[in-house]
Amino acid sequence: MKAEKHRTTFPELELARSFSERIRSSEQEITERRELPPQLADELKQAGLFRLLLPRSLGGSELPLPKYIRCIEAIAEADGSVGWCVGQGGVFTHCADGLPPELANTIWGQNPAAVVSTGTPMNCKAVATDGIFRLTGHWRFASGCMHADWLGAMADLHGEDGSISPVMCIVPKENVDLGDGWNVTGLRGTGSREYRASDIVVPHGHIIPINIFRSHCGVATGLPGGLLFASSFGAVGLGIARHAIDSLIELAQDKVPAFGNRKLMEDSMIHVGLAQAEAMWGSARAFLLEIAEECAYLHETEGLPSGAVRTRLRLAATNAMRTSGTVVDKIYELAGSDGIFDDHPVYRTFQDIHAVTQQIQARPAHFRAVGRALIGLDSEDGVG
Repeated sequence: MKAEKHRTTFPELELARSFSERIRSSEQEITERRELPPQLADELKQAGLFRLLLPRSLGGSELPLPKYIRCIEAIAEADGSVGWCVGQGGVFTHCADGLPPELANTIWGQNPAAVVSTGTPMNCKAVATDGIFRLTGHWRFASGCMHADWLGAMADLHGEDGSISPVMCIVPKENVDLGDGWNVTGLRGTGSREYRASDIVVPHGHIIPINIFRSHCGVATGLPGGLLFASSFGAVGLGIARHAIDSLIELAQDKVPAFGNRKLMEDSMIHVGLAQAEAMWGSARAFLLEIAEECAYLHETEGLPSGAVRTRLRLAATNAMRTSGTVVDKIYELAGSDGIFDDHPVYRTFQDIHAVTQQIQARPAHFRAVGRALIGLDSEDGVG
């Protein structure tokens, strides 16, 4: 994407853009390994791209939301899987200032390049007995777990008094059994595998109430984790869609369709479709950045973004993901038979964007929730 003249650049964005060629040169290896190549992952970690939201006190960039979105978008434009992993791993750091200081220091203070990956729990529990916590369970869809240092394992904590409460257990990756469970085409390189634990001991300070991860508003943005994930994945969608549009423009320069006598670039239907795709992409991106900038302004001036603007951020992020899917679908159709081959970038973007839109943060039900809040049926504070 061409550099924006009206928005100021900053070191982290230039760093993200500088990785584009390095990332694209690794596309084949990313696909074949079904994860980020270890060397590439290590380079991204050491460069600081996983700690964009980490508080400065722990060695992070502590970026405001608009800058974070632009960084993730730039990485995802180079490759959707890499953008997804950097975004997924980066959002977890927003809660660092809400964790016990000892735990935050153990994770990031001792290793500012550390990455924490989380998975979806499947009948998982931690049991307290005689002051010792033992964790057992199965977790799926742990994006980035192959290059992570720690795993966040959600589970129900069964207390000695008979109580049950949801918690997040932070455990070293080497303490669990990594499986596979990632036989996909879209976002294939995220390495979103599964892991299991069987009666492993978790230190008391590594068991955190789940509300810290769901409700804590980190120092960088003043927003809860759910909205940061939505914004991050919206940025991923926009980056993928941008790559699709640019790939069609490149394809149209030379392609002459079968049984045709003129290049795609001379076809009026390509002109119309491309213009429509560009308009949809630009509108969705502008909406997301506008609301992100409002959130950053309110965070700076009032401490926390209001419920009303958080509602609109949910809407803008959902719209960015869903609209990016529509854009890529249009580009795929315009590309013709070239777009169906594994080695063509349009095909890759088509597969990746449909993995994004299947994710929970992109579900159309978010539109209903926002609409109910906007019309006054529900509280706007509950949408974020």
